[in-house]
Amino acid sequence: MSTETDDRRSLDTRAAIGTVLEHPLLGLERRRTALTVVYLLGLVAMFWASYLGTRVPVTDALRNTLTTGLDTLSMVFIALVTPTILLVPLCYAIWNGGPGLSFVLPLVPVGIGDVIAGAYVLDLDIAIGLTVGATAAAVALVAVDVRRADSLRFWRAGVDEDRLLFVTAAAVVAAVGVGRFVDTAPAYMLEWYAPLGGCWLVTAALVGGYWIVWARSALGAAGGHDPADS
Repeated sequence: MSTETDDRRSLDTRAAIGTVLEHPLLGLERRRTALTVVYLLGLVAMFWASYLGTRVPVTDALRNTLTTGLDTLSMVFIALVTPTILLVPLCYAIWNGGPGLSFVLPLVPVGIGDVIAGAYVLDLDIAIGLTVGATAAAVALVAVDVRRADSLRFWRAGVDEDRLLFVTAAAVVAAVGVGRFVDTAPAYMLEWYAPLGGCWLVTAALVGGYWIVWARSALGAAGGHDPADS
């Protein structure tokens, strides 16, 4: 009886996880979404291992070996952080859609670092993560509709209002956060952030374009024709 109950719970757990991974805000294909989640969990585990390893008391005989291993682990983590913040979200957005996961991806390494450091302010790293995340979410919106329309004319797929509202909300939250950072940051940090300012043009163009398509669709429906065919 216990074995059957355990098996049933295991199946229910797998089904629940599968349902979550198939959520449209996370990605189009469950396997790709799962791989990305595993990558993030591995990144978090790597960070915690390198952080906690330096605080666990060990004997002198193990110290050299442990120090070398932790240094290597820290170097690997640092090497992965930069692409995870700057490149991985955009690549994932194109590869698997999923505006929600695309938005969160650059914030994970920044967030765990700030939590450990006890820094709860809008610093440069968070501003960069918010900027890239907002752009990646908008790109994911386009990537999904390109597949739905089976054409680069993604507007022919129509507008998924739920996804559009999510991406719009994410972009607004990110813009407010970055705006607060810009208001308080010293000049040298603004110079470091400046190259990423162009991302907002992409985000605004994509999100604004979708709202224009939505408005035309609403007006077209009221007028009795479908503007997506134009």
